[in-house]
Amino acid sequence: MPHLMNKCRTSLEFFFAIWFVMGNVWFFDSRFGSFQQAPKLHVLCITLLTWNAICYSFPFLLFLLLCCCVPLISTLLGYNMNMASSNKGATDEQVSLLPSWIHKEPHTKLESADDSESIENFINEDPVSN
Repeated sequence: MPHLMNKCRTSLEFFFAIWFVMGNVWFFDSRFGSFQQAPKLHVLCITLLTWNAICYSFPFLLFLLLCCCVPLISTLLGYNMNMASSNKGATDEQVSLLPSWIHKEPHTKLESADDSESIENFINEDPVSN
């Protein structure tokens, strides 16, 4: 059943895509002059073209709403998205109280036991405040 519904939906979308092109040609081409012969068909054509124009322009309208109108409205209402995070994070005084270590290059070769002891002393060294 869902497969049949998908085929019907695809066929209907294909029909509306063809109708959007052919209906515009039929409606705006003055050579046919069919409004006097079939006014109800003319109104149906205008209705379907309007529906198609709305459906095809919906992604663009959604883009305008989300990218242009929402920030504009939030600015007019005075809501600032960064205002909620203004008091978050550490102050400069708190950051300066954190311990820091000075980086020293370790020895690349271990030639004696004295070198391994100096590396262990370097690893267990206390932090130095800057």
